[in-house]
Amino acid sequence: MTFCLRHILPAVLLLTLAGGTADAQKRVSAVATVQSVSAGKLSTVTKTLYCNANGRMVTVFDSPYNYYLITNPKGEAQIYLPKTNEVLQEVRDYLSNKDELIYLFLSGRIEDLGLVYYGYKIVSSENEGDGIVRKTYRTGETGRIPTVTVVTRNFLPIYVAYTDAGGKVVSKTYFTQYINLPRFTMPGRVTSIDYNGKDSIITRTTYSDLKVDVADPMFDFQVPSDARVATDPTGGK
Repeated sequence: MTFCLRHILPAVLLLTLAGGTADAQKRVSAVATVQSVSAGKLSTVTKTLYCNANGRMVTVFDSPYNYYLITNPKGEAQIYLPKTNEVLQEVRDYLSNKDELIYLFLSGRIEDLGLVYYGYKIVSSENEGDGIVRKTYRTGETGRIPTVTVVTRNFLPIYVAYTDAGGKVVSKTYFTQYINLPRFTMPGRVTSIDYNGKDSIITRTTYSDLKVDVADPMFDFQVPSDARVATDPTGGK
């Protein structure tokens, strides 16, 4: 196990926790810059996503570490380090890309933002006028935040709030600066605030260089057959 892979896997854990006109699309790529501020410290991750309509996605991380993450909605994943020619193969639910934003928009699952994948059911819907609709989803599944509110404007999400059992909002997400292409639309910026006691974690993801149905071999990237199988530094837990 290399030093680099020991640091990459925890980062994958954090980063994999992503409209209606997308049915005709087969492939979408975008460059994403993820900036997080916690305890006064700023961290930045840059990556390029190559998403296929069948759910297979290749994510090329450029910084702070260079590696490839190949995922699908089933949670089957490969982490490939080109410098050492190592590959780590995993099957874990948190590695599924079914809630990755670019896949949700490509598959047309923008109304509930993939909440139904995790057992949430809609309990109310309110039309607030000016194209704004507020929908509330709930779940009784253990380990899930019980209530999620999704607010859309003209069928596109603009705000999501997660509320705990005590009625406290523990996380908020804002979708802004929508990118409108001839056959595809998605937010250009996503800002999330996770409340953690006295401190909060603020994460801003900015999408750029959005391309639809372009000929790029990265959509079909495969780990080299001679890559050495690596060991999971977390022990598979």
